[in-house]
Amino acid sequence: MEPTQRKRNQAAFNPVSPIVVVLVVAIVGIELVFQAAEHGLIGGPLAGGWRIEMMRFFGFHKAVFDHIVQGGEIEPKVVWPFLSYLFIHQSFMQMLIVSALILAMGKMISEMFSGLAVLVLFVVCGLAGALVFGLYSKEGGFPLSGAYPVFYGFIGTYTWIQIYALRAKGLSILPAFSAVGMFIVLRSGFALYFGVPNDWMADLTGLLTGFFLAFILAPDGKDRIKGWVRALRAR
Repeated sequence: MEPTQRKRNQAAFNPVSPIVVVLVVAIVGIELVFQAAEHGLIGGPLAGGWRIEMMRFFGFHKAVFDHIVQGGEIEPKVVWPFLSYLFIHQSFMQMLIVSALILAMGKMISEMFSGLAVLVLFVVCGLAGALVFGLYSKEGGFPLSGAYPVFYGFIGTYTWIQIYALRAKGLSILPAFSAVGMFIVLRSGFALYFGVPNDWMADLTGLLTGFFLAFILAPDGKDRIKGWVRALRAR
């Protein structure tokens, strides 16, 4: 086998970042508990309502955001929905789709970004999505749930990676926006099938957050930050 072909084969089978695997395993594990409960395997006759109860407790409600903005008491039950919503999905199919997408995008970005950077992306994209959802969603609407803001955040980061690579080769950066085009297609498809949801702003926020975080979290991010600081001091 030629060296070039061997490198391509190795790249095709690079393992997914352990951070991505752990996060997806957590998402899948929680869904499996819901599935077992809904099929009567655990929890007794009331277990079929666990998903709704968990979404009520761990999903992100606009009321949580309003409570904090209005100076309400900061308790664990008020804080954890900012991230716990990422692990609670509305259905098995939603969980299956988002898990597969996060694994795919996570593999691609972890080829350039460290495991810690991927974890930061997961957390910050999730937080940003919740904050914007709380700011702009309607009162009394369905709570934010599911890890789509993270998936779209990974799309934003992957777009930055593509732009970085194309610029290094002196090529047009337009092909880098194919993943963003996928965002538009996916959201349009969901809107046509399910109606316009009230969580689209969380997904868009995740995408933009992932893109801009890439400037800092990339391997040369520290040098880039130092350059920005020097430029500001020179003014």
